[in-house]
Amino acid sequence: MNEDDLRGALRRTMAATSPPQPMSTTDALVAGRRARFRRRVVSLCAGSATAVVLVAAVGFTGVLDSGRPDQSAAAEPSPRSMADPTGTPRLGLPKLTQEEWDARRTRAREMLNDLLAALPAGYTVVRDDPLNLPDSMASPSGIYQAHFIVRQGKQTGAVLVEVHTPQSNIGNRWQGDGCDLALEIWPYPRGTCQLATVGQVKVGVARARWSNEDPKRAAQWAGYRHPDGVLVKVAQISRPDISAHRFGVLPELKKLPFTAQQLAALAVSERFHVGVD
Repeated sequence: MNEDDLRGALRRTMAATSPPQPMSTTDALVAGRRARFRRRVVSLCAGSATAVVLVAAVGFTGVLDSGRPDQSAAAEPSPRSMADPTGTPRLGLPKLTQEEWDARRTRAREMLNDLLAALPAGYTVVRDDPLNLPDSMASPSGIYQAHFIVRQGKQTGAVLVEVHTPQSNIGNRWQGDGCDLALEIWPYPRGTCQLATVGQVKVGVARARWSNEDPKRAAQWAGYRHPDGVLVKVAQISRPDISAHRFGVLPELKKLPFTAQQLAALAVSERFHVGVD
């Protein structure tokens, strides 16, 4: 078969294939919002084991937009896996009852509300972009996340909390405490770390700036593992990833919302100490 034959065969195949049913405006909006959320969450976790396991276990899709050269993509989960959480689990994940799923999603929403309530004065939550509304998720593998976009004037950034119960294989891989833990839970971009004292505990608070992006962006995060094994990471980023905002590339926050001490206090707070599964 030569090149002309191949093109002809492709044209005939496309002509014989029925086009997909058009999506309603609501369905398209929901699908777009989910895709944006999944891409941003993977981006925020890029460079660590989180990105790899979330792509496989939770079904997140999209390229790793945090500037890594080894960008990759994952398959979109089937409609049943999105709509029927009590269906057959994949990759050996536990099968949850509807009641268990509802409890986890409720806990994730509570985390989001608590994170929103902690936002310091002078910043507003972006609610006028339907593809980037405040959102939360829970997975069968014991991972919880909540995030939102913040704005100060025309500058825009992002805030995220991520919790791993002892059930999470990812959280179990991260060892150490203080700065050792903070730098391990987000190894790229490589950051510098300082210890913050909250009560009787020392919390690692790290900060880094992507070096291979133009315009660049910065991240700061705190990590803490509770005595029962629950690990909490609270992060703030000076600008959402370049491709995740419908308004395009916006100026980054010159001043991140939380101080290092506030991030450390949030990481230790019982508000994000999810009960052990």
